[in-house]
Amino acid sequence: MTKPKNEKARFPTFAEVKRAAHQAIDRVLAHWLPGGKRVDGNKEYTAPNPTRSDKHAGSLKVNLTKGTWCDFATGDKGGDLIDLVHYIDGGTDVDACNKLADFLNVTASSQPASAPNKPKATEWKAILPIPSEAMAAIPSKHYRHGAPSKVWIYKDARGEALMVLYRFDLGPDEDGKPRKVFAPLTWCKQLATGEKQWRWQGMPEPRPLLRLDVLSKRRSAPVVVCEGEKSADAAAELLPHYVATCWPNGTNSWQKADFGPLAGRDVLLWPDNDAPGLSCMDALADHLRQCGAASVRIVAQAAFSQRPGLDGEKPTFAAGGEWAEGDDAADALVKGWAPAHLAELERTGELFALTPASAPEATSSTEPAKAKLAKGSRARKPAPAVMPGGFRITDAGVVYSGDDGEPRAVCSRLEILARTRDDKGHNWGLLVKFDDPDGADKLWNIPASAMAGEFGKEVLAPLVNMGLRLAGNRSGRNSRNDLQSYLQGYDSTERARLVTRLGWHGDAYLLPDQQIGESIERLHFYEAGAALPPISQAGTLEQWQQQIGALCVGNHRLAFAVCIAFAGPLLYLLGQESGGFHFHGVSSSGKSTTGRVACSVYGPPAFERSWRSTDNALESIAAAHSDGLLVLDEISQCDGRIVGETVYMLGNGTGKARANDRGQAGRQVQEWRLLFLSSGEYTLAQHMAEAHKELKAGMEIRMLAIPADAGKGHGLFENLHGFIGGAALSDALQSRVAKYYGTPLVAFLQALCESGKARAYTAMLRRTLDRFTSDALPSNASGQAHRAAARFGLAAAAGELATALGVTGWPDGTATAAANACLAAWLAERGGAGNLEGDAIVQRLRLMVERYGESRFTRWDAIAAKTDDHAPRTGDRLGFRRTMEHGVGDLLYTTVTYYFLATAWREEVFKGMNLRNVNRELISRGILAPAADGKAAQAVTLPGMPKGRAYVVAGAALLSDEAEALAA
Repeated sequence: MTKPKNEKARFPTFAEVKRAAHQAIDRVLAHWLPGGKRVDGNKEYTAPNPTRSDKHAGSLKVNLTKGTWCDFATGDKGGDLIDLVHYIDGGTDVDACNKLADFLNVTASSQPASAPNKPKATEWKAILPIPSEAMAAIPSKHYRHGAPSKVWIYKDARGEALMVLYRFDLGPDEDGKPRKVFAPLTWCKQLATGEKQWRWQGMPEPRPLLRLDVLSKRRSAPVVVCEGEKSADAAAELLPHYVATCWPNGTNSWQKADFGPLAGRDVLLWPDNDAPGLSCMDALADHLRQCGAASVRIVAQAAFSQRPGLDGEKPTFAAGGEWAEGDDAADALVKGWAPAHLAELERTGELFALTPASAPEATSSTEPAKAKLAKGSRARKPAPAVMPGGFRITDAGVVYSGDDGEPRAVCSRLEILARTRDDKGHNWGLLVKFDDPDGADKLWNIPASAMAGEFGKEVLAPLVNMGLRLAGNRSGRNSRNDLQSYLQGYDSTERARLVTRLGWHGDAYLLPDQQIGESIERLHFYEAGAALPPISQAGTLEQWQQQIGALCVGNHRLAFAVCIAFAGPLLYLLGQESGGFHFHGVSSSGKSTTGRVACSVYGPPAFERSWRSTDNALESIAAAHSDGLLVLDEISQCDGRIVGETVYMLGNGTGKARANDRGQAGRQVQEWRLLFLSSGEYTLAQHMAEAHKELKAGMEIRMLAIPADAGKGHGLFENLHGFIGGAALSDALQSRVAKYYGTPLVAFLQALCESGKARAYTAMLRRTLDRFTSDALPSNASGQAHRAAARFGLAAAAGELATALGVTGWPDGTATAAANACLAAWLAERGGAGNLEGDAIVQRLRLMVERYGESRFTRWDAIAAKTDDHAPRTGDRLGFRRTMEHGVGDLLYTTVTYYFLATAWREEVFKGMNLRNVNRELISRGILAPAADGKAAQAVTLPGMPKGRAYVVAGAALLSDEAEALAA
């Protein structure tokens, strides 16, 4: 139906748009406030404020029932959804209403529209660039927030000012976090009157980038783009050979900025370490490639999980760094990172994260990517075609066409994938791919040194041995010569990096047979004789879930062993230390089954290793299992004299430094990050006691002992799942783990590495771990108990994450319940959440008194009264024992006090221990009576001896301490 010419086109009213927006509130919020979440029982929606560089969600909240919003952090009190669009996009209320109407396809009703009640806002237009006289009269304070803490001036390429941005650091918000507010200031002209003045409003779109003037001057410099001005300042200090920039208004406003000046430039994106930041930079990377950026890379957040240090001017890196959710370049400066550290990370390639799979690293649609050269290297000439002249690859194999043009076969299909070298630029070679007669793919790195040596022996023989097929002689020429020409004629900028350990490398995880996740360049494990763990797959994930995973539900120790397997790869992401667990119990209790089930996450039963290994062998084994799981069976096979030191070594993550035959430093010390799972009939303490070795608290914490018996009469098991007994269930699992294995690990890593999500899960894992620890331990728990509980919590968090990703097939909460049950068993056997070292001090003192109370302590009264000439002489005296009776009449009781000689106390009773800590612990427990002057030893005249210092121990307090501890 055609509208009459005299009828004016109508727009929907404010009420109509408001009503439609409320009905489609989820669509509206997803569009204007992406990256938020529902909270408070789905009554509210919380998201970062897109008008400021806010790293933390939670300040801007929308009431989903009323459709109203406000920002508690800034004090900006909002209104309805139309006001929200006005607040985010600027303009007028009418503009915001029309935007919502267009977005929701709202049309006007048939009723005539009444004029809006609100008066039309006065329009001010920014004047660009800002005149110098206006800059001279810029306001020094904000009408609400006062003086700014920092000011940035956005300039054009000629250096003329476009906008001034003020930052205000305010008091804490409702969560106790510091608040910051950003206020843009522009020189504006009122359209109606022509009046000019400074206005607290942003610039029109598209908005400029920070430091356009510096970009114009340093045309050949690479560019680092951050999410905020403070981060950009820090990045400029950390990466001085880059130009650091950002766009106005934070994460959700990058689409409103003009990135055209970055065309043709090499760009590095440095996101904040949170989900909105990572998602924003992924999207921006796609946009920059479309804008013609020469290359685009993203900073690897994982690189900052290390702890930076300096050895003179040389940068050093150690495990245990803290890179929290929301951290950015400014936080890197605070945490000790320096330009030298960033330069080293850039040199080794660890600074760069993966590029999204949907956006391969390229320069533009017309120009190839520039080869990135390490600092100090000379520019290479343009690379020729990958295929050497005359050679081509067909389905049948490699073919060569000589001068006569007659094609002749060289060998079966052999692809050259890349040139290889290690992270120091040494050990160059070629990475080749081919298949054997059974159709199995093979990858092999051909060292350049082998190509320069005897080709037939060092190159051809290994290739043929692995399944490459050579063609017969053709035209009087041997196919081996053709193959040598084919390999030696290869040249390209394609690169692969040789690495000497499996596990995480940036945002990619390397397994023996595959790389999961993407990296700037391909990774290839350089074997060099290392015994790789048999990580492989058999069956499907669904079969593993049905045949093995389902039997873990209701069996806490089994489920916990699986959680430990998933926790290994998370150590790197969370910056956690290595450590282990030990299931112990009598024979046939099922303790070994825990190890086999944990192995099935990674590979076949052969994945399990033996405690019966030398130090050297176990170091190599641990290094090969880095960022994963190491399963060790039967601790009794390890020499009890060294088992404690071996546990220390595994938990510390480093092997021994060794010298060569000239007394110089030998091979490089091996390092690893892993969780290990052990089993055996005895605990570590029992096994060491048989070898007359004493268990130290550090050993006990590094390998936490859990009794294998669940106390239900079925050994390890609590739920038999229909089997006639624990033995039958154990036999079934032993059979099944040999058929279904390896798929859970691959599925877990693929989910972690999908689109770089590993970093996004870090904050969730930390919250789960912290909540577990706080819920599981009493408020007065010792530091040792907290360290142990954190490892149990890590396993719980890993299991819950694997469940959420669909890997385990378990109900939610299974992993947490399993970890809680195993932690409770550990605490019960240990004797509570106290300090084990303090208990060990008391136990040592009690042992001395109980063992030598008569033979090595001289009776005080016999010598003092000089009445017992026949009292036995005390050999190898520790001190004196004084017995006294107290009371009146029949109400008598006896007390015994021990006076330890100072030398015996130091050199025998507590030899090898920190005496200051020993005395402090015993005094705090009321066992050792200090002197009036505060010293641990009292000045006392002992029978038959001159006055001196002695340690006075109350026998009643010492011998009743154990009972009191059990009662507590």
